[in-house]
Amino acid sequence: MKKLLFLLPLLLFADVDPFNAGNLNSPNPYGLTPDEKAILKNKNEINKNKKTILKLENEIKKIKNDIASKLVMYDETINDLKDKTSSINTIISEIDNLNQKISIIENNLSNLENNITALNKKYDTLKESINQIVKVQNENFKYLTTSIQNILIQIKNQNTSPKSAFLKAKKLYFSGKLNEAKNLFLISLNNNYLPATSSFYLGEIAYKQKKYKEALAYYKKSISLYPKKTSFTDKLLYHTGMSFEKLGMSENAKLTFEKLIHDFKNSKYANLAKKELEKLK
Repeated sequence: MKKLLFLLPLLLFADVDPFNAGNLNSPNPYGLTPDEKAILKNKNEINKNKKTILKLENEIKKIKNDIASKLVMYDETINDLKDKTSSINTIISEIDNLNQKISIIENNLSNLENNITALNKKYDTLKESINQIVKVQNENFKYLTTSIQNILIQIKNQNTSPKSAFLKAKKLYFSGKLNEAKNLFLISLNNNYLPATSSFYLGEIAYKQKKYKEALAYYKKSISLYPKKTSFTDKLLYHTGMSFEKLGMSENAKLTFEKLIHDFKNSKYANLAKKELEKLK
């Protein structure tokens, strides 16, 4: 028993190195003084803090990685937004261009509407002028019919042939005997001998006598009997325009002068018509 009690301390201290006492770097320090124990405690606290710091550094690194990932994602989002903003700006620019085109089209439509309104007014004016011409001509034809009948009654017993009457009428016309010429031209016209020419000379006689309504009636009759161009058509148109002008029918005069200038560009009467148009502007 004594032998066992003796061996127990030996077994307990079998792993204890008496020369290693006070070694702070030992895994299990022993034999420490109070100061060494305090140092050991600080060392353990430092190691514990290092572990905490390492853990925190790992967490910070993880957070940084998360932030970096989110920044990449945000950057992609920003770039996508930039692209979308650029697209929106492009769309806005295209809309502005379309609005400008629409504005131009609206202005063109407005101009067209104004032109159409102006053309309608001109058409109404021309229509009114034509109606006036027809009215005057109808009145003149009635007047001519009555005049011709009265004159024929006076000369019905004369034994003058239409051809002879026409030839004598021309001589009298060019000699200035207008009234005598008129009576004979009426015979040739009534007997349908060169009726267009006879009507022209009757119109010329009326024009010289300043009977402008009567002149217009004869000129119209001449054109209606022979609408093709003749040796006297340019003169007929010029005196027709002048008759309208004398009667205060300016628009009708302009239309007649314009037709003369268009159809007989090289005629002296076309040049005279141009001068009259200048006066009527």
